[in-house]
This record gives sequence, structure tokens and C-alpha cells, in this order.
Amino acid sequence: MPQKAYVATDDGTIFARYAPIFVLETYAKTYNRIGSAAARLDEDREEEVYVDPAAPSFYVQKRQFQTERGSYTNLIYRVEFPGVPFPKLTAGANAGLLVIITLNTEDEPVLVTTDLTCGCYPALVPTDNLPPKALPQGWDTGGQCVLGEELPGLIRFPKPFDSSYRPVILLRDGTHRVMGMRVESVKEAAWRYGVVPARLQPMDALDAVPVDGGTTSYFVTSGPKRGLVKDAARPLEFLLISWWAMDSSVGRPKRYADSRESGKVFYTSLKFWRREDSDMWRFPEFLRFWGWRL
Repeated sequence: MPQKAYVATDDGTIFARYAPIFVLETYAKTYNRIGSAAARLDEDREEEVYVDPAAPSFYVQKRQFQTERGSYTNLIYRVEFPGVPFPKLTAGANAGLLVIITLNTEDEPVLVTTDLTCGCYPALVPTDNLPPKALPQGWDTGGQCVLGEELPGLIRFPKPFDSSYRPVILLRDGTHRVMGMRVESVKEAAWRYGVVPARLQPMDALDAVPVDGGTTSYFVTSGPKRGLVKDAARPLEFLLISWWAMDSSVGRPKRYADSRESGKVFYTSLKFWRREDSDMWRFPEFLRFWGWRL
């Protein structure tokens, strides 16, 4: 049986044109499958938020940013999974992954950034459309190790750019960590994998999840937990990491947004004194923090 690959349904938008292809190491386990945010009421009519793997979605958003060297567009793709099983360190319900495709002014992909939705395990993979001077000093284009996962140091697109070629993101069983990346055409992916179509939805749909004739947010919207994904506690990370990281919500999935609106900084470094510097929402600062010179 071929591996399963999630491919975005072509709705004619820029998001469909550049959407990554997600390939699962293990599809048989439900917790590995991409789904949609959902909600229901339990026996006590208390709201419960979960991820429905029967309805895969890519949640999308576009942002533009400027640096001293140029103008860029970020296409943001967020995918959600039912959870991470015990005894994984990141165990808990409602897990997610972000993939950001950075385009230059010619609409060519120059950088692929991946990160779990808690801000953990950030990985940045340049493409051959990125000028070498933008790479971090000493960057090895032959490969990189991201906390135990071997990823390429450079991926190559056909010349001239052909939008039928996409980044293929290979996902690790259980943790949903990125375990590999390459470039393939959609046609090749359809031949190589068992394709699972995924709907493209605006990121705002996460704030309008249907429940009991109305809607609710996938995120906590008030109080000290504002900006965190609901029903997504991470007990092992809380016990083992929170005390020295000085964050009681460390490892918990959160909203990818401006911290002034969300209530939570999307930091990507456990150095508590560098949280603002490593905030992935503030993308130019995030790039500088990790040594990139776009």
C-alpha cells in the first residue's frame, strides 16, 4: 500500500498554487492524519474542541514583509492533527504544524520554514532561488540536522519556475515532526502516493468552528490562557520543561499571530530572555535571530 499524501484541492488561489504536499510516515494511526478543527458538547453540555481527521484542511493566510534587502510574501499553511500519543514528550491532543513558503518579488519560493504550532523544532530550508549571500554564515547546503532530524540544506526547483512543483514535507509518525523535504511535481506525487485531497480554508475559520447551532474558537479567547489551543494540555512538557523555560504553557499549541492580539508570543527559542527576538510572527526579526540575511 503506498504512503498517503495530502494535496490541496485546486481552488484557483495563490495558496493552491504553492501548497506543500504532506506525506505521512504512518497513515494507519488516526493521530497522524491531518484534519479540521471541530467542536462538540459532552454529556454535561460542556464544549470540547478536537480535530476531525475525516475532513482534512489546510488553513491558510498571506502576509507581506520588508527587509533592508527586499520585499517578500509569506504564504502560511497550518495543518492540525488529533494529537500526539504518550509517552512522546509532546503528548497531548490537538497538535499542529506550520509551513511557511516565502516568495520573492518574482513569486519564486526562496525559503520553506516549518515549525510545530507550539513554536518547537523550527526548521528553515532555502531554495536555489535564494541568493547565497542571504544564507547564514557557514551554512551547509549539503544538509542540516534539526534536533535529530536530517533535513536538506537546499532544495531545488525547476528553471523557469513551474508551479506544478511543490515542497514535499515528510512527517514523522506520532510527533508530526518534519523528517524530510524535497521537491516533486503534483503529477509525480499522484503517481507515487495515495492522494488524500485537503480543503483550503482561511485561517479565520479557526475562530468560527461550528458547534450546537453556533460557532466557537479553536483558541482560548480570554484570561491567562488566551491564544492557546483549547483542550491541548502538554503534561510531560509542563513537568519537565516549564520550570526552567519559565513558561507554564511551554509546548502547548497556540495561535500564530501578533502577540499583542493573541496574548502569546510565538517564540521559537527556549531562552526566555530571547522570546521577542525569536517570535516567528515578527518574521524579519525571527530570520535575523536565526542568522538569515534576507
